[in-house]
Amino acid sequence: MFGVENEGRSFTSSLHTDGIEFLKSKLNFLSGEQNTPFLSPLFIELIEHIKNTFSSVKSYTQLARGKFSDREFGEFFYRSITEDIEKMDMVLNGLINYVRLNTPVQKADTVHHFIEEVLRKHRAKLEEKGIKLFKKFEKDLPETVVPDEQLRYILSSVLQYAIGSVPPQGSIGLSTRSMVVEKETGQDLTLFQKDNRYIEISVILVDYKRPIGQVKGPELPQKEGPLDLILRFVQEVVRRNRGMMRVEFDEKKTKTSIFLRLPVERRKVVYYQ
Repeated sequence: MFGVENEGRSFTSSLHTDGIEFLKSKLNFLSGEQNTPFLSPLFIELIEHIKNTFSSVKSYTQLARGKFSDREFGEFFYRSITEDIEKMDMVLNGLINYVRLNTPVQKADTVHHFIEEVLRKHRAKLEEKGIKLFKKFEKDLPETVVPDEQLRYILSSVLQYAIGSVPPQGSIGLSTRSMVVEKETGQDLTLFQKDNRYIEISVILVDYKRPIGQVKGPELPQKEGPLDLILRFVQEVVRRNRGMMRVEFDEKKTKTSIFLRLPVERRKVVYYQ
């Protein structure tokens, strides 16, 4: 049944000599650039199913090893099948890694993902204070060169500042867009990247009762409350990543606006599952 023969024909060779050739032919087909879409999670799921089947065969083989009248043959039977299954398992693991290596996922929508992540985390606080959220996100917003952990810190800190600063029944507006920033006389040219392409993240706090004065440029108010220190920390991280941050306060409309401009990533960024 399992193809164990004294002449040394193994379980693997008897079960799937043709199967190995079939896998090779499939790999030759799938490795073509035009067939990349076929290298999908469904293919990995199929391999995992085969691995699970081999695992079950191995378990049943272990249970059967003591059922043979010829104990020596029982041990030979168990050892032969187990060794061949382990070899096939290594091949399948290599195939999974091969598939993953050849199906990179393009990084996309990172900024919006992190914003939504923070909002979910603070949903209870938003509901408790009755804060209204208004969102206007640009579709297919480019990625930024800012590393993920630093980007997450920037967005998390600014949104925590906004949630903590807006009074009950206030509102927070969030918007994103891509833009080309024109250099102005007197600006620090070291802040600009070659093509001047940036993404802008705007956070608008409405009905913010504690005036902090109008602030433009790199300097924040000299007299700061505890929450204002959060923005100073954020500002430093933004500047280190060649970005720009501006905070403005409109006394007539009791509105505070925070603008973050971060350099756009010019390369195609991918990651592997």
